[in-house]
Amino acid sequence: MPGRRNGRRALALLLLLPVVLGRYDNEQVNEAVGRRLRSRELPEGLRLKEELNTSLALYVFPTWDLFLGFSDRHKNIQGKMSLTFFYYAESLRIVSDPQLIVTIDNFGDGTRYLQGKINLLDAMGHELFTTSNIYVGSFSQQQSNFDHLCYPFDDKTVKFDISIQAPGNYIFDLALLCPEPLLAENHTYGYGGEEIVTKCTYPAVGMSLGFDWGRFICEAKEAQMIQCSMTGVREWWSIFKVATTMLALISLTNLRNALVELLPQSGETSWMEEYFLLAMTFMLLNLCGHAISFYLDSIGKTTLQQMTNKINLFGMVSIANLVVLARLHDRNCPLVDRTLSTTLAVLASLMVIFVFAAIAWSYRDSFREVSQLISRRMATRVVPVYKETDDVGDDIHDSGKDVD
Repeated sequence: MPGRRNGRRALALLLLLPVVLGRYDNEQVNEAVGRRLRSRELPEGLRLKEELNTSLALYVFPTWDLFLGFSDRHKNIQGKMSLTFFYYAESLRIVSDPQLIVTIDNFGDGTRYLQGKINLLDAMGHELFTTSNIYVGSFSQQQSNFDHLCYPFDDKTVKFDISIQAPGNYIFDLALLCPEPLLAENHTYGYGGEEIVTKCTYPAVGMSLGFDWGRFICEAKEAQMIQCSMTGVREWWSIFKVATTMLALISLTNLRNALVELLPQSGETSWMEEYFLLAMTFMLLNLCGHAISFYLDSIGKTTLQQMTNKINLFGMVSIANLVVLARLHDRNCPLVDRTLSTTLAVLASLMVIFVFAAIAWSYRDSFREVSQLISRRMATRVVPVYKETDDVGDDIHDSGKDVD
């Protein structure tokens, strides 16, 4: 389950990161970062009330949690992104709420949810806090390369710029966190040869919104800038599936109309004409299956979408063959061997059973989820109960007796 995996990841993060942070005390961390305060950025004649030799580190752990939409025309991606923060208690002497000074620069229309704080202790016994910001909405990609020269045989790279806004940028720096088992790339920086994470690579995201998304990668670009990105390869075959279905449906319609012109208008429907009608019906069902598949992809139900695609392809083809062969066998045509038609119909029936059994076994969890959803809806269904007219009359009569 995606929610369960996110919960486990958050719990592991809380357990591992205090140990990671505890490798250095506050002074060592600031020295390792090796950045100076930007007092020169203050207006002339002003200085910081708290005199510090080095900037304070604000540790950030970004995650991409959910896809909600993608628009080539508007150049944006919709979804849910979280920023988990860790900062030492001394930061509160400078800023009342450090999580408010960090933003995602290209976050557009949507909502930012601020979570509560939790007190922690690192391995050295220093007090620190953890909290998170959750962004749900659209993220603009106007600065990304959205060239459509080779559409639909293209890929798209989406980027998310995380930065510290003024006046917090006078004192704070962003430090990228990358707990195990994520792949962290470090480099030596500052006193003592301490390693500071500059790049963190997450596992591949997978299929969603018509793209096959690769790894979610976050890099520390500057002292106050972290850029996260991921590249998705467009599923061009999904576009051609619908186009192929439409063309096949149009072709079958034209062939059926041509056949009608050749046959007499009176009499029973020929098997060939019935075959075209059945083929057109299953093409229409196949087109509806594509629409359902796109809808499941848009709401993030990847497993259900894959199951729908399998049913749409293998299930529909096997049922169509069975219906066509059964109708041919039922007509008992003189030139069609009865034994042959019976054998083909039986084999087609076995094929339908095998296909749906294989799909049900492969996606048994999805079938269980769908069955539970249907059961819950049936259980909450309200059935109205009406009294018979005679009973109502008896009740009125009885009530009259009581009044007397």
